[in-house]
Amino acid sequence: MYALNPEHVKSAFSSGELSDNGEPVQFRTVEIGRVVVTTGHLAVGDPFIDPEQHPFTQKVPNGEHPVSLAVARFKSLDERVAFARVKLSDEPAVRWEMALCAGQDAATLKPKQFFGFGVDSGTGAFMDPRAGELLAQKMDEDEDYFELMVEQMQETYDYTRSWLDCRPYPEYAENVVCFSTGWGDGTYPSFFGFSADGSPCELLTDCLLLKA
Repeated sequence: MYALNPEHVKSAFSSGELSDNGEPVQFRTVEIGRVVVTTGHLAVGDPFIDPEQHPFTQKVPNGEHPVSLAVARFKSLDERVAFARVKLSDEPAVRWEMALCAGQDAATLKPKQFFGFGVDSGTGAFMDPRAGELLAQKMDEDEDYFELMVEQMQETYDYTRSWLDCRPYPEYAENVVCFSTGWGDGTYPSFFGFSADGSPCELLTDCLLLKA
C-alpha cells in the first residue's frame, strides 16, 4: 500500500526545502479558501468531470475549514501543487490513514497501490457531498456554468496552476474548493491526519510530485 511521507508534508507546509532524487525542492503555502461542511463528511474529486463524488467514510466536524496548497518549486523553476489540505482543527497530525469510501478496504492493496480519485481536467476539489450534488444540478441547469468556472479559475492562474472557491447557489452555504493537481490528469490518493486524541485534524491530497 502506498504510504504518505509525513516529513514531506511537514516540510511542504512549513515553507521548507527538501531533496527529491538529489534535486532541491522549495515549498511555499497558498491559502485558497474555506470549505463548508454541513453533512459531517468530505469528498474529493474532479469537479468538472464528475462533481458528485462518493464521500469518505471518516466523519469530520461541520463548519468552515481552511484549505491550503503546498506549491513545490523545482530547480528548473517549474512550480506545481504538491499537496492540497483541509485543516479540520489546530492540532498536529501524529498519524495518517488513507481516506476511504464505502466498500474500499486498504488491506486489499498491494505495495505502492492506493485508492484515489481520477482527474481528467487537471483539477481536483474538496467538497461536502451536498455541494457536489448542488454543482451537478447547477451544471445541468446552466450549460454555460462549466465555462464560467474555467474563466474564474483563470483569474487566479499562476504558471502551471490555479484555484477557485465556487458556491453553485448563493442561497446555499455549501461550496466547492478547486485546485490544480500536480502534473495534471491522473489518479491521486488522499489521507486523513489524526491528532494525539484520535480526532481527525486534516484531510490531505497527495499530488504525487515527490518520491515517497
